[in-house]
Amino acid sequence: MKKFGLMSLVTVIALAGCQSEDVAGDPGDPKKLILATQLDESSPFAVGFREFRDAIEETSDGAITAELHTNGSLGGNEDTLLQSIATGGVDMTVVSPGFMTQVQQEVDLFSMPYLFTSYEHWLAVVDGDIGEEMSQMVESETNLQVLGYWTAGVRQYYGAQPVEEVEDLRNVSIRTQDSPGIQDSWSALGALPVSVAWDEMYQALQNRVVDASENDFTNVYQSSHHEVTPYISLTDHDFTTRFFLTSDVVMERFTDEEQEMIEIAAEVATEAAREADLQLAESSLEALEDEGAIVNEVDIEPFIEQTQSVRERIAEELEAVELYEAIQELADQ
Repeated sequence: MKKFGLMSLVTVIALAGCQSEDVAGDPGDPKKLILATQLDESSPFAVGFREFRDAIEETSDGAITAELHTNGSLGGNEDTLLQSIATGGVDMTVVSPGFMTQVQQEVDLFSMPYLFTSYEHWLAVVDGDIGEEMSQMVESETNLQVLGYWTAGVRQYYGAQPVEEVEDLRNVSIRTQDSPGIQDSWSALGALPVSVAWDEMYQALQNRVVDASENDFTNVYQSSHHEVTPYISLTDHDFTTRFFLTSDVVMERFTDEEQEMIEIAAEVATEAAREADLQLAESSLEALEDEGAIVNEVDIEPFIEQTQSVRERIAEELEAVELYEAIQELADQ
C-alpha cells in the first residue's frame, strides 16, 4: 500500500448522465479500462487514447478492452477527472502539473516558465532519470501511477501588440494560469498577470479587459483569439508537461502479465499523443498565419535571465532544488 491514498484528498462526485465516444459498458467489467479527457475527439489526447485501445486489445487478444470518453463527457475539467480516478468512474486520464500539486507539490516545478529551453530538453528530462524520479515520487506518496509524460504544446505570448523585448511587456495586462510561480514570472517581466475564465477570454480580449494572453498555437487557433489579438510572439516560455495517469486500484485488477501489456500500450499511446500534438501545432500555426495572425521571433535569453530568480525561489518553496538543478544541467548538455 502507498503511504497516502488519493481518496483522502478528493470528494466523491456524481457521474450521472454521461455520454461517451463509445457506448458505455458494464462498469463491473474488471478487464475494461475507461479513459477520459475533457478535450474533443480530434485532440492529441484522444489520438493517444485510441492508440492505447488498439494496442491493448491487440496484445491481449481482446481480453482487455478500452472505452474512450472525450468532450468532457465524464468531467469537463482535469480536476474532476483526477477525482474520478478515486471514485472509480475513470481508470485513466491526463492532467497538468497544477492539478497534481494536491497530491505531490514537487510536480508544480514542471509548470514554471522557461524551465525547459527546448523540446529536446523537455524530452531528455521526462524520458530520462528525472522523469523516472518524479514518477517514483508520485507513486510513493499517492495511489496514482504515472503511465507516461504527454504534452499540450509550447505556450506563446499573443496580444494586441507584438512583444520583441522584455520592455514591451511593461504594464501589459496578461491572462495567465492561476499559479503563483507563473504569475510571478510574468510580473518579473513587467507584465500585470490577471485571472480570467478561459470561456470568457474572447470577449475579454476583444473589449481590452486584458491586453494579452498566452497559450499554444492549437488553443489560440481553436478559440479564435487571433481574430481580436493578431500578434503572436514566439516566447517559447512553456514546453508543457501533462501526466498520463492511472491508479493502484486499477492496476490491481490485472495480472502481472496484463500490467506489462498495459504499460507497453501506454508507451505506444504516449508516442502517438506527442506526435499528434506536434502535427496539430504545425497545422494550427499555418492556419493562424493564413487567417491574418502576425507571428514574430523573439530573443528569449533576456526573458530567461529576468525570470531566473523566480524559478530558483519556487524550487526552494517546493523543496525541489536538487530536481531543479538536475533539470538545468540537462539544458547545458
